[in-house]
Amino acid sequence: MLYTAPLVDVILLLLIFFLFGSNLVLKSGVAVNLPSSASSLPSAEDAHIITLIPSETAEFYFNDERVDLARLAPRLEEAIKRSDQVVILGDETVDYGAIMEIAKLVLNAGFEVSFATKLESP
Repeated sequence: MLYTAPLVDVILLLLIFFLFGSNLVLKSGVAVNLPSSASSLPSAEDAHIITLIPSETAEFYFNDERVDLARLAPRLEEAIKRSDQVVILGDETVDYGAIMEIAKLVLNAGFEVSFATKLESP
């Protein structure tokens, strides 16, 4: 019984270390080549992620589920109950007009929008 308290302390410290030391950056299940920027993404807890990939079709990912513009509006109505933040991860080769069309739809649904970028390397 004497050795349980230090063991519990060590386990709790390891748990805290891994929670705070883990990479809590927003990630999508789809790889994209983000554009560079000198600014960083603000903290967005429980934000929805829209990932735009270069493709011939007008499909993209909303929370790792492939959707198109017609199916996005119903998804947004349901999603705003959980969080009102959306992060858009747009590949740098995706048409700017397509990104703005999706951003306009998301903003009109009442969400706050952030655009993900990678930090510029000096």
